[in-house]
Amino acid sequence: MAFDANDLSPHEQFVVERTSAGEIADFSAMGGPGGAKPIIRAGFLRKLLLRLDTSWAIRTPGVRIKGARIEGALDLTDCSGEGLPALSLNGCEIPDPIDVSHARLARLSLNGSRFTQLHAVEAQIDGELDLCDVAPIEAAGTETLTAKLRGVRIDGDVLARGAKFARAEDSDADALNLQGAEIEGNVFLREGFEAFGSVTIYGARIRGAVDCSGGVFLNRSDDARASALIAETARIDGDVLLRNGFKAEGEVWFLGATICGNLDLSNASFRNDLGCAVVLSNARIEGQVNADDVKIAGQLAMQNTHIAHNLDLRGAEIVHRTTPRGETFGRAIDATSITIGGGAMLQGANVKGELFLADARISGYLAFGAGRYINPGHWAIRAPNARVGSNLTFTLPENGFAPHGQKTVIEGGCKLARARIGGKLAWSALELRGPGPDGAKDAVFAFVDATIDGAIEARALTTQQDTFIDASGASAAALDDDVKNGWGAEAARLGLDGFAYGRIDSEGEKWRARLGWLKRSRRDGEKFSPQPFTHAASIYARMGRREDARRVQLAQHDLHTLAASTGPFTWALSSLFGVIAGYGLAPIRVVRALALFLALGVFGVLAMNAQGALVTPQGRACNGAVEPTLYALDVALPVIDLGQESRCAPGRTARADLPAGVAVSETSDWRWFEGVALWRWAHALYAILGAILTGLAVVTFSGIMKPKDE
Repeated sequence: MAFDANDLSPHEQFVVERTSAGEIADFSAMGGPGGAKPIIRAGFLRKLLLRLDTSWAIRTPGVRIKGARIEGALDLTDCSGEGLPALSLNGCEIPDPIDVSHARLARLSLNGSRFTQLHAVEAQIDGELDLCDVAPIEAAGTETLTAKLRGVRIDGDVLARGAKFARAEDSDADALNLQGAEIEGNVFLREGFEAFGSVTIYGARIRGAVDCSGGVFLNRSDDARASALIAETARIDGDVLLRNGFKAEGEVWFLGATICGNLDLSNASFRNDLGCAVVLSNARIEGQVNADDVKIAGQLAMQNTHIAHNLDLRGAEIVHRTTPRGETFGRAIDATSITIGGGAMLQGANVKGELFLADARISGYLAFGAGRYINPGHWAIRAPNARVGSNLTFTLPENGFAPHGQKTVIEGGCKLARARIGGKLAWSALELRGPGPDGAKDAVFAFVDATIDGAIEARALTTQQDTFIDASGASAAALDDDVKNGWGAEAARLGLDGFAYGRIDSEGEKWRARLGWLKRSRRDGEKFSPQPFTHAASIYARMGRREDARRVQLAQHDLHTLAASTGPFTWALSSLFGVIAGYGLAPIRVVRALALFLALGVFGVLAMNAQGALVTPQGRACNGAVEPTLYALDVALPVIDLGQESRCAPGRTARADLPAGVAVSETSDWRWFEGVALWRWAHALYAILGAILTGLAVVTFSGIMKPKDE
């Protein structure tokens, strides 16, 4: 409808009158047939706002119209100068675009209006922008309402409670675009706010908070690349609240953003199956991240994110499927190189897919208790090279919060390789399920080469027989465990090679139970390592339990003999060393062996003399020329001469009753099994065995094989 300044309609004249009086031109009660609203021409509004007619006075607070229909495009482009007065079109119908790009207004309100397009590119609004309860004007199914506010400067708040924005079905335009905006106040997209299409605050600078609580952001695509909310590189000085019923379908981007307050995702829902649902990568959050009870279908990406205080994911449900049917899972949480100034709380979380914390830096504690971490056939939790300032726990929360039952479940594997834990590593009521990663039949729980400044507290671990718990190369200040129930099924394999701990604090520590635990570190076909036994023995010795230390080392030598022998002969020698001297660790065994050996020698002396095979140098029967016990000692001890062997030696008296043996040949005087020869061989063998036994006794009684306490 063309505008004729000399022909104002009664409704337009009413606007002039009410505006000059500083009041609202309210047409709410003036509707025509069928609810038709009174018409105001856009050209009239333009002339009024530009003050082209000096007789049309505009008093503060500006032009305010309610319940009218604005005909024609309202074009205020580049109308800056000294600035336009405030414009309020509340509850109006505006079928044509509104364009205030590069203009300057004291304030702009479209509260409750129905329209199609608002353009305010690089506009300046000295007060607030009120878009509360705006909605498309078209009929259902064809409605569109978009706002292009790129580069806008707003000195007040942006209010859009209950607003309904929608792009056209076949368009990729943003539903609400605040890219590069500078907003001195808050941004409220909450309490019934809906957007079909992307909402972007890319690169925006917002001095207040961004509150989207209860808002609905929909822009999902089949390829999982469409974005519902884009806040990439934005700087927000206040809190960001995406909570209490907030719903997003499509990517939510905070890549490289700076949030000077808290980020609150609690009780919200994010969905972008097969892709990234929430992207916080390279973001800097000066407060904390609250995401308790959040539901995320897709990946939560937090690579290189800085969080000054806590990360709270208690009760979160995060599922990242890699196939439409959901048979396999991808990386549900990617927190590579994340930095958290406080603690990371995942108690009661339900994560399907990998939780990846490589090179994470967490100043406080890291808690997984009462959660479910599911990624069968792969790693469910991986934190290689992570740094945790306090405790890392898989224990039930003290407040009893356990939404999935009174246990923590890991299905797949958990790997904490080379992690550095400033407190304790603790698990209790933990269940490991298979299949494990890399083709493992059952679950894998590994903290290889980890450094634990506190104790390892192992309690109530449920596993299957093929589970592998690998502590190889790890070190801890102490071992405080339930050795029977804290390390899974007795048949579960343990990797203990190189595992070191400063002390054992376990209540009621029993050496037999510990020995059974140590023996689980070796399986058929693997090279035997004595280190776990040696280390346990040294810890026992340091605790003053030297007898327990000796028993552990005896078991170690027995197993080493079995594993390291190259054949029957070496096995026999090693086994003999173990039987006689306990590998130099059992003095009582040596004493018993010496006593038995001496008794055997005395018996041999008496038997020789009785048969006439022990003779003096003159060939007479020895009889009382020697003392049998001293004679046996003189033969057995190679370094001590008791003067007994010089008096008598194996031979034959005239009346000796000795076997004649069997002639070697008719021409030789040598005979097999001749009596004197047998006794001479027995004498030599006794001397050799005596020398060996003496050497074993010296090794044993010197203590050089005993476990040391250092």
